[in-house]
This record gives sequence, structure tokens and C-alpha cells, in this order.
Amino acid sequence: MPVLFITYFLQFMDKQILSLSSVFGIVQATHLQGEEYSVIGSVAPIAQMALQPLSAYFLVKFKLSIYIPVLVMCWGSTLACMAAARNFPGLLVSRFFLGGFETSTQAAFILVGQMWYKRHEQGLRLTIWYSNVGWVNIIGSLIMYGFGHITNGAIHSYQIAFVVLGLLTLLWGIASFFVFPDNPVQSKFLTRDEKVIAVERIRANQQGVETKIFKWKQVLETLLDLKSWCWMSLLLLHAIPAGAINIFGPLIVRGFGYDGYDVMLFLIPYGALQVICMVGSYWLSTKVQYKSPLVVVFLIPCIVGMTILYITGRAEADQPALLVAYYLLSASSAVAPAMLGWQAINTAGHTKKASIGPLLFEPKDGPFYHSGILACIICYSGAAALAVFTTAYLYYLNKKNEARRVEAGKAAKIVDYSMTTSEVKDTTPGVADKEEPQPVIGRRAFEDLTDLQNDEFIYVL
Repeated sequence: MPVLFITYFLQFMDKQILSLSSVFGIVQATHLQGEEYSVIGSVAPIAQMALQPLSAYFLVKFKLSIYIPVLVMCWGSTLACMAAARNFPGLLVSRFFLGGFETSTQAAFILVGQMWYKRHEQGLRLTIWYSNVGWVNIIGSLIMYGFGHITNGAIHSYQIAFVVLGLLTLLWGIASFFVFPDNPVQSKFLTRDEKVIAVERIRANQQGVETKIFKWKQVLETLLDLKSWCWMSLLLLHAIPAGAINIFGPLIVRGFGYDGYDVMLFLIPYGALQVICMVGSYWLSTKVQYKSPLVVVFLIPCIVGMTILYITGRAEADQPALLVAYYLLSASSAVAPAMLGWQAINTAGHTKKASIGPLLFEPKDGPFYHSGILACIICYSGAAALAVFTTAYLYYLNKKNEARRVEAGKAAKIVDYSMTTSEVKDTTPGVADKEEPQPVIGRRAFEDLTDLQNDEFIYVL
């Protein structure tokens, strides 16, 4: 986990540094005009979206312990070189390559979680590394607060930040070759017996371990699977406003009437609230064993916060209400890991497992950003409605699998040990109570079946 945590911190810090630099003169120093800052902010997620198919293929074909460190070194080098960019084309190309090299990281981390942990354990691990969304706002704001005081000399404060963070990331990429985890079978730090234990403990996941065979049938199933489009739409509806806030957040706060240094300080409690929301979301998920209600619950403060920002003026007397509204948006940070965790534990098949937001805002629309904020309200509301629909569809699939198990001579109801904290006896009616032998549950767990192919797969609502 420390390896994933540090790697994701550096990735998000490298991505967020443009936003933090926006209040310290990067727009003026690089002579950005009109929508150019918005385009630069959006080009990284656009690159990630365009390269997703290639990323999915590489995640299957290459060893993660080599593939991810190479990418870390590449994006660190790109960030350091971005300090030399002095105009729109230079920044645009740099951000495109930065986004491209970061495409596989999040998916790779989810794969690592699925290969090493039971389904009920994956949520905590995902929360730990994803909490860097908040830690970056805390630590990154302090870093830029310090660099922002460097006002003399030929080099700007944001250029120093690019070089320092880029070189740190490059060095970590080199170190990652020695510490990034492989799957349990190929792990170098486990004995033979420990490897068997590590594999057997995730049998109940019904998700397999890893295969280097890229299966086009699973790709086709993904494209035809309604769940895949639900996950993609959910993540997109959340990512659009989240991406907008990541890039324009500091500028929005500055529009409340504060200077760049005040903005950095105000982002520190915002980051702390993000971490608290993510921890709270995970804690609630362990109590209720459901994912969908958490998505809806944490979307509500986002809708309320955006609505307040939309209807409130920008006079000095409005600053307290505006800050409260902005801090309410920190709940958005709990939505993404809940969605990612919900998708990860409800998808099987290694190949199958494997933006637009900043364009909603333009600097000329400040300090109100009415059109962008309204679009964010619509996206958050749509995500909440889609979460309800997805839950209903997963319930339907669970009932369908129960019927398939009965046809195969198995019990309709089976215990999902991957979502339990202890190996309890299976007392489900029709499994333990019948005298005649029952088909063994979990026998095909490591055959790289997709969730739709495996009738023993239980979807988590």
C-alpha cells in the first residue's frame, strides 16, 4: 500500500500543480488568452480518454511491476520539461503527454487490489491511495504557498514547482522498479506456501488473479454489457464537474475576493474535508455493505454547494456563504472511490476490468462562472439518478444468477465469502441442509470468467 499511496500522490500532485499555479501568474506569464487555459486543463483527461483502449491492452500484456514504473518516470520527466513551456502550444503538448502517461495508473491500482485482497478488503485499500485527492490539496497548497513567495529572478514560482516535483517523480519511478508489486503467484517476497495462501484467500472473489492473454470476447462483452455503460456514464457524470473543480477551483475561490496566498490557505481545510469524507464513506460502507446509497448521499452536498455558488453574489458579505458552499463540494471526493470500488467488485475477467469538465469554465466567465456551475449541477443530478437505475439493474442480475444456479443443480442462495470478514459456515438453505452432494462453489473462480459468465458471481448493490 505505501507504494500505491506515494505513486498516486505524485500523479495527482503533478496533475493538480497547474491548477495551484493558476493563481500565481501562469496564465499571464505564458500569455494565455480566451479559452486556452480551459483547453490546457482539459487536454490531459482527453488524452487519457483517447488512450484508454491502448492502456487496457498494455495492462493485460505487460507486467505491472515494470509497466507502471516506466510510466511514472515518463510523466515525471514530462512535468520537469513543462517548466520550459512559455506559451499555449508548449503547455498543451506537455499536458497531453502528461495525461497520456498517467492513463493506466488508476486502473492498474484497482487490478492490484483485486489480485491481492478479498472484495470486502478492497474498499479500504482504494480509499487509502485515493485519499491523495485531499492530501494533495493540503500538502500541495503549502508547497505552492512557499514557492509563491519566490517573486524575484528570471524563473517563475510555478516553473520551480514543475522542476522539483518532476524530478522527485522521476526518482520515485526509478525506485518503483524494485518495490512495485506483482501478482501473488509471481511475487518475490512470498514463499511458495505463502503464495498458495495468498491465492486461495481471494478464491471467493470469483474474479481470478491475472492473465496475460488479451481476450477479445471479454472486450465485446464489455461493449454489450449494460453495466459497463452505467459505470462509464456514472464516472463521466462525476468526472466532468470534478475535473472542472480540480482545474478551476483555485480561480473560483480567488473570485470570492481573496489573493493567491489566501486561496492556498483556504484549500488546506478543503483538502482535510476531502480526506474526512472519503474515510467516512468507507466507514459507512462497512456498516451497510452497500455502495449505491453512499454514491447518492455524497452527491447531495455537491448539488447543494453548486446551487449556492450559482445563486449567491460575490460581494465581501457573501464570502462566508461562498466558502461554505465550496467546502460542501469536498463531498465529491468520496463519490469517485465509492463508484470505483462499486465497479471493481462487480466486474470480473482480467481484460474487461482492465475530459470534458474544464471546458465548462472559461476565465472570462469569472468570478461567477454561471454556465459552468449550472452544467455541474446537471451532471451531479444525473449521476444520482443513474446510480439508482444501476442498483436496480444489479438487483435484477442477482435474481437472474439465482435462477441460473438452480438450473445447474446448485443452491439459489449462496454465501458471498468475499464480502465477509471471517470464514463462516455456509448455512444457506439448500446448501448445507440437503443431504445429497451439491456442486462445489468456487471451483471455476480462477478460470478468468467474466461476471456475466459466472453464475456464482454476486453483485454488490
